[in-house]
Amino acid sequence: MEMPMKNLKAADILEDLESKLAYIPGGRDHDGRPLIVINVPPEFDSATKSKLEFLILYFISIFSDETKENGLVLIVDARHSAWSVTRSCIRLSTNLIGSKVISVIVIRPDGFWDKRVDSCAKSHKEGESLYVTLTRLHVYIDFSQLPYELAGNKAYNHVEWIKKRMKIENYSKDALELVSKMTNLHQRLNTFDGIRIMQSDDVESYWEMGIELLSTARHILQSGRNLVSSMSRESSKDILDTIKGIHKLFDSIELKQMDIENSWTEMERNLDTARVIENLEQGVSSVTDWILGPADVMLNSCCQVGFDVSSSEELRRQHEKIELQCRETYGRYAELLHKIDNLPKSKLPEDLKSQRDFMDFVCRSFASRLERRRNVLITSQRFFRLVSEYFDKTSEVFEQLVMGNRNYNFSQASIKLLTLEKSQTILDNLEHELVKEGEKLSDILSMPVKDALGREVHVNYDEDIINVKDILDATNARKNIFNDSVELQKLSLKQLALIYMYESDAEQAVKWLNDLFNVLLRNHMEVGCNVKEIQLQKEEHQSFQETAKGTYEYGGQLVNGARVLRLSCRISLEVNANLSSKLRQAWRQFRSVSQEQLTRLRVCAVFHRNVEDHCTGLQNLAETVTALYHSAKDEDAAAKARIKESIRNILDNREKLLLEVGRMVRLGRLLKTRLKEPLYSQP
Repeated sequence: MEMPMKNLKAADILEDLESKLAYIPGGRDHDGRPLIVINVPPEFDSATKSKLEFLILYFISIFSDETKENGLVLIVDARHSAWSVTRSCIRLSTNLIGSKVISVIVIRPDGFWDKRVDSCAKSHKEGESLYVTLTRLHVYIDFSQLPYELAGNKAYNHVEWIKKRMKIENYSKDALELVSKMTNLHQRLNTFDGIRIMQSDDVESYWEMGIELLSTARHILQSGRNLVSSMSRESSKDILDTIKGIHKLFDSIELKQMDIENSWTEMERNLDTARVIENLEQGVSSVTDWILGPADVMLNSCCQVGFDVSSSEELRRQHEKIELQCRETYGRYAELLHKIDNLPKSKLPEDLKSQRDFMDFVCRSFASRLERRRNVLITSQRFFRLVSEYFDKTSEVFEQLVMGNRNYNFSQASIKLLTLEKSQTILDNLEHELVKEGEKLSDILSMPVKDALGREVHVNYDEDIINVKDILDATNARKNIFNDSVELQKLSLKQLALIYMYESDAEQAVKWLNDLFNVLLRNHMEVGCNVKEIQLQKEEHQSFQETAKGTYEYGGQLVNGARVLRLSCRISLEVNANLSSKLRQAWRQFRSVSQEQLTRLRVCAVFHRNVEDHCTGLQNLAETVTALYHSAKDEDAAAKARIKESIRNILDNREKLLLEVGRMVRLGRLLKTRLKEPLYSQP
């Protein structure tokens, strides 16, 4: 009979086991090493040798490596066989077991020892066989560890042992097959990633296989626990090692259960990830296709920038509708980017990464073009709005402040001038912004346009650029005409303002002259009592006259200036002539009264000075006569003659002086009469 020397099973050598050529009784020696009993057959032919070889190898496979390392005890029952057969069995067994045999005990009949002569001094060496009788076997092995066949009291049923071994091996076979299947399933599950799982048609079959294996594993685990429970009271080393082996199978099955469950969990995660990736890929493809398809077509159809405010506003509203249509796609794009960037790098396929980068490039390029289009329309709308505002305001300012009402309102000229200057500043700033926006619009329209793929798109803006240039030229021409008109109007308003200011100041001069006249009548009517007082009054009066004269000359210059401005502006001179007449009238009135008062002061001064002089002359004459009279009493005739001559001269002077005194008296009476008369009579 030929069979593999490894992985021997009880079913394979059932006949050999039933022959009980060798068996494991379950006992142990004093050191706890298990026993293997060989019943030496009467003859040792090739069949018997083969049986023994299979049995020894099978028994060795039952024990664990630890047990085999500790050693085995081989009991050779040679009571009913020849020595040559026994020796062949021992040699074969020890060769098969090898170093794992710690001791070999050979049981021989009592008659064997009568024929054998051994030295009493000879000691047993390690590795040598022990030859004992059955009665001395208990010296090496306790009775409780020996079966009944070897004079022991340990119960051993070889048939039950074979059945138990077959049951154990059947269970081990099922368990190992289960482990193998579970290992195979685990390996297959590990070979799949999410993409392969979705592409594979065997997912359902793997799932059913896994459910079946896990169910079988639970059944086998329960069967194994029942089997172990049935052997829990066994103490033989082969059973204990078998139980350990079964527990190892438990561990393997449970480990494989965990592996499969983890693999399923990982596969489910991978499957979820694969679904997510598939959805992301579809979303990326959808966004990219929409941008490169309908969105690009919509944007390519929008090439105008408008020609006035209403058309630019309409284009702006159309563009906002396009932006609203793109907003949902932008939201989807942002959501996809967020989800892709949050995926673990280890699970991010290169294809999806490439698609993501391409989508990002396409969306950014399209958004940039959309933003450029929006900026173009905003700039266009602002430009046309500024143009409309500039033309409207220039017309309004021209009509209200330049042309307006030709009635000359001198009092409002300065206010109107300030308003016009402010309006001109505002319009200059508006024109500057207009030109700036126009140049900006021309520059933007001149720049190349690129689509979502970065390819240059031919968009012809030549007509729009020419239109913008024509509007700028028209604006510049209008600005020049308007500025010329405004400057001319500003000059006219400045002249009107000056006329108003000059004539207002001239009226003030007239008022001042009238006020000076009234002051003259109130405070300058008195005449002093002596020459000194009159002299002081005359000096004050002359100073008062100079003030009035300066006021008159100042008013005359203002009137003349206003007259010249009226002539240059071709404005009626009637108001100016009336004002000039009022000024001259006020001056004449003041000057006549002032000259009258000055004349009175001068005459009074002459009168008082002459009167004083005449009084002094008369006093001097009287004193001279008195002196001559007293000196003539004691003088001689010649002296007296000289005195008389002197007196005659004094008398002549007296007559002349009296004539002057008489004239002064008359002058005084006239002056008195004149002073009683008022300086100015109300007309």
